[in-house]
Amino acid sequence: MTLHKKNYFPSQWRFITNPHKARIKGYIGGMGSGKTHSLLAACFINMIVKKNQDGKSNGLVLYPTYSLAEEVFIEPFKEMLDRNGVGYTYNIAAHKFRTSYGNIKIYQARYPQRIVGSSYTWAGIDELDIEPYRQAELVVQKVLGRLRGCDDAELFITSTPEGFAYCHHLFVEKAGPDKLLVHGKTTDNPYLPESYIQSLRDNYDENLLKAYLLGQFTNLQKGSTYAFNRDKNLKECKYDASKPLQVGLDFNTDPCCSVVWQEYPSSPNIRVIAEYSLSHGGEGDLLTRRMCETIKHDYPNKIINIFPDATGASKHSSSRYSDIEIIRRTQGFRVHVRHTNPLVVNRVNSMNNNLNKGNLVIDPSCKNLIKDLEQVINKEGTREIDKSNKNLSHLTDALGYSVHFLYPTFKPSIGVTNR
Repeated sequence: MTLHKKNYFPSQWRFITNPHKARIKGYIGGMGSGKTHSLLAACFINMIVKKNQDGKSNGLVLYPTYSLAEEVFIEPFKEMLDRNGVGYTYNIAAHKFRTSYGNIKIYQARYPQRIVGSSYTWAGIDELDIEPYRQAELVVQKVLGRLRGCDDAELFITSTPEGFAYCHHLFVEKAGPDKLLVHGKTTDNPYLPESYIQSLRDNYDENLLKAYLLGQFTNLQKGSTYAFNRDKNLKECKYDASKPLQVGLDFNTDPCCSVVWQEYPSSPNIRVIAEYSLSHGGEGDLLTRRMCETIKHDYPNKIINIFPDATGASKHSSSRYSDIEIIRRTQGFRVHVRHTNPLVVNRVNSMNNNLNKGNLVIDPSCKNLIKDLEQVINKEGTREIDKSNKNLSHLTDALGYSVHFLYPTFKPSIGVTNR
């Protein structure tokens, strides 16, 4: 079989040919960007080349529902087999293709527990991000556990990006040499009428267009807390030994988080250089003390201004000193804290004011802080931060305490004078 590069969009060609031979590859694209054809082509190619020790291919295809599989996979795949002269039978009840090259079994992604019994040489999953995060995670784990039919077994995934769902976790947060991520744009498809693309622009806001037109991961939740923009707020920030350190600190039972930044006389004034998240090491472990020692070790002989969560003034459960007293007793730290924390809305406003102006920039190495800024959302219909995800909001809280202390933003009030 010969593939012709001219018959594919550049993004499709990279996905299908898999130049680095990644074990898991993903085609994350906008509407009409060629995801369906990419999955069909990948299935056809793998059916021919991925063989077990018996010389047969054994493939697995997953769709959210059988009805969707019938519409966008089964009939088009029959046409592809006919067009290439490959004989087949399709068992409707068993949802299974049989060909001279091997078999292809179709499952519903919503029932991953039913994937049992076989060793597959390849697997394809379509629209994975439609599934809830935990469900999608279980699907991938189940499939990877069954990809043992040959040494070069391959999993390929096509999906429209649905916010920061499981595909973002799999291909961005867990990126590695065993994975290939390809983004497909709707505008890459020359066969779409211009009216279709214009209709997307007319009906979707800027955030949705990033996902459904450009195939990019973006927060689709209404009420994103922070006005973070990668183009504006991501910048390499090198440590300057001549400048003091500013440290925002959020006390938590687990994890304890801090963000380290340096202040400059010209914009951007706030330049974040490091992040820390520490978890308990066992009974008697004082996270606050360990956090201070860790920062001092990384930045010895430095003036360190620390802006902690005001709730740290209460006694620590495992110490006769409060968290803030522990910091004050640590040589080299200057504690800046008021009696109470600022209102959350004021702290967020201070962050967003500096983010919008480009006055706050973050070094790309601070991956968890960036994740926080992009994924923390407000509770629906409120300006209150949604704390339901226990892994989010701690680093942005830490940074917010220090930013609000030095760059406060208050709602202006109108005064009244006597006449």
